[in-house]
Amino acid sequence: MKLGFLLLMVLHMLDTVSSMSTCKTVDLEIVRQKRIEAIRSQILSKLRLPKAPEPEEAGDEEDIPTNLLSLYNNTKDMLKEQQLESQITISQEQEEEEYFAKVLNKFNMTTKTMLFNIAEIRNTVGNFQLLTTAELRMLIKKPSIDKEQRVELYYSTGASFRYHASRFVTNALKDKWLSFDITEPLQQWLQGQEDEQKFELRVFCECEQQTAATFSFFVSGTENKRGDKATMESMMEQRPYILTMSIPKNMSSHLTSRKKRSTSGQETCTAQTENCCVRSLYIDFRKDLGWKWIHKPTGYLANYCMGSCTYIWNAENKYSQILALYKHHNPGASAQPCCVPQTLEPLPILYYVGRQHKVEQLSNMIVKSCKCS
Repeated sequence: MKLGFLLLMVLHMLDTVSSMSTCKTVDLEIVRQKRIEAIRSQILSKLRLPKAPEPEEAGDEEDIPTNLLSLYNNTKDMLKEQQLESQITISQEQEEEEYFAKVLNKFNMTTKTMLFNIAEIRNTVGNFQLLTTAELRMLIKKPSIDKEQRVELYYSTGASFRYHASRFVTNALKDKWLSFDITEPLQQWLQGQEDEQKFELRVFCECEQQTAATFSFFVSGTENKRGDKATMESMMEQRPYILTMSIPKNMSSHLTSRKKRSTSGQETCTAQTENCCVRSLYIDFRKDLGWKWIHKPTGYLANYCMGSCTYIWNAENKYSQILALYKHHNPGASAQPCCVPQTLEPLPILYYVGRQHKVEQLSNMIVKSCKCS
């Protein structure tokens, strides 16, 4: 009798454990599917596509133009180099530094070809680690665009130029500022020895001809004019400029002693991990999304953040009573921090719609680290 009772207890416990395991698996699978659907919407939105191209419209058998394949490979190599050269890891100390005031500086281009005095910027900002944000801004004049025109920004690296980012210009941008985040290129320049560096704006052309596409607008300060009137107009023009935001120089030694070189030190989730961590998620474009129109890559490691963020909720906390009152009046809200992405990386893709092949760099597609916020 006792033996039978024990067997029943063991079977009951095994059944309980099994149900708990199944529950956990189902929960993770639901999260995974939601993440996949979010990525589907994110990619279509970033590419400005109302829906995924139909399989019969996607030129799967079309040869990829050599120049586009080269652009894709160069962009992929550039991202790898940037990851290897990165020396600043986001940490609690850096988040604390965000509290302090930043120094703002403006640097005008020195010629009509978007050439900038890097020696001046280096002398003003100081160490490249002090630079937190840099933006290239240019005033759009006289646009005559049917729908929109895509422009691409390149930056000089020695004797060549490297692709950085793209924007769409429309007639709505008339007399307005077009901006590019150039923090990474400027940090690279500040680490170098060159006194001057250059940006180049190009029109993206899907045409097969070798002739360069022409701009359907002007950038203030870059037009070539003649005569005395031109001289007066040039003085009044608002030229492209770089706006920098940096930590004051007097914090340089403080930062140097605290910042460390890191190689992917974020915590990756395991089966036992309960705290906030990076959970691995590989997206196969064909298997997971049913897409055949993205030629390269065939998939990528997207990842996502998951886990609990511990919060000290006790009587010693001077805000505990306020938080308890807030929780009482807002039972659906959470006063606890959530596990969210901290570091995100872009994803270059080579895709086609019909017979047209394109290369795009999708921003913030790969989760590299997470934090509680």
